[in-house]
Amino acid sequence: MIKIKRLPKPTQLTDSVKKSLTEEFKKDTKKVVWNKKYIKKQLLKMSHNKCSYCECSIGKSGREVHVDHFKPKKQYPDLVMEWENLLPACAHCNKKKSDHDTGKNPIINPAEDNPKEYLYFKNYRYHSRSLVKEDKGMTTLDVLDLNNSTEKVIDRYEIGNQIQEGLKDLYDEIDEQRDLLKSNTRMCNRVYRKCTGILQQALPTSQYAALIATVIHIDPYYYQIKLILEEAEVWDSELQKLHDDSAQIILTE
Repeated sequence: MIKIKRLPKPTQLTDSVKKSLTEEFKKDTKKVVWNKKYIKKQLLKMSHNKCSYCECSIGKSGREVHVDHFKPKKQYPDLVMEWENLLPACAHCNKKKSDHDTGKNPIINPAEDNPKEYLYFKNYRYHSRSLVKEDKGMTTLDVLDLNNSTEKVIDRYEIGNQIQEGLKDLYDEIDEQRDLLKSNTRMCNRVYRKCTGILQQALPTSQYAALIATVIHIDPYYYQIKLILEEAEVWDSELQKLHDDSAQIILTE
């Protein structure tokens, strides 16, 4: 989970449209009045086509997109079309959250809260920085079931393990031939592409960005790779920017 920046509401969602759709829902709460292409499109753009909570891909290239009402429509019908109350979510997170009253028992709102203030990763599982039952971190984990072994943790393990293997392979490649990095242009470019490719997976726009960024930044091979590339004068401002950007979203203890 990462902090996301809320975009302006769609131009089609005027005050009159919002009022009309809200009244329509209040008359018949079974009507899915928020199921509008322009709403989903703007929400997906806001979250980089990811679930706001677990960061899995949703939309055209991923799972079905659900429009989550952060404060549930059942308890807060007047907010059913309020733009600031809408978030894109995957089926798992939206269904688990269900009608949980976030007004009375708050969870992390990725469009308002910075998740790193409440959560961290350890062994591919989310952990709350506070063990107080009513804390936002603890409540978020319980309500969204973010540590569901079959649906969430296994996916995170497979992705994280792939990143770790990639870092180990890259380190082995350059450690054996570090003297050639300055003189062999083809090798230099190949290593640079591989390192860039790994770090780009940890950008906020990528799926499971917080997990991947955390795995990279706690991996000892990564820092050995960085050191070797710096010594060979291969590490440049572009790689440093990728490093710095990914460091902003890591969830470490």
